Amino acid sequence: MKGLVLDIVERVTLAANRIDIWLNRAKIAAALEAGGGSQRPDIDPIPMSIEAKLRRAGKGKRLVINGVEAEVNEGLVALIKEAFAVRNQLLSGSDDSIESMSGRLTMNKGRLTSLVRLSYLAPDIVRALVAGRQSSALTPSRLLRLSRNLPHDWKEQRCFLGFPA
Repeated sequence: MKGLVLDIVERVTLAANRIDIWLNRAKIAAALEAGGGSQRPDIDPIPMSIEAKLRRAGKGKRLVINGVEAEVNEGLVALIKEAFAVRNQLLSGSDDSIESMSGRLTMNKGRLTSLVRLSYLAPDIVRALVAGRQSSALTPSRLLRLSRNLPHDWKEQRCFLGFPA
């Protein structure tokens, strides 16, 4: 597949604010045909232009395509931090039960159990939430509500929460 992608790219130019790519239509058509087909050199290439910016990222620079940077939902990050803190306290064995732990933390038992469930999210989901790569519809309160029916299987969690499987 990698050879095919490089074969259909006719030209690439990099500018300060965009990336221009020309794709060879004849090679794309030939690749899509079952028998390989013949290439027609008279077909013009497909130009593609993508807006891009260079941004500082620590000591280096980062290429931001389409000016879209992930916006981290601080509420979701705080919820994930709280979930892991609660799980660590629960696993430390300092409390005999969920009821005693919820009493000590002055937290509703339902919220406590929801946080424990969230602490077992798939690692890639946690990374996505911390990086801000989630749907704008996924808010902290919605995630808490959804945790009641959260599947144990990580693949099912991704589908359930709207992440790519």
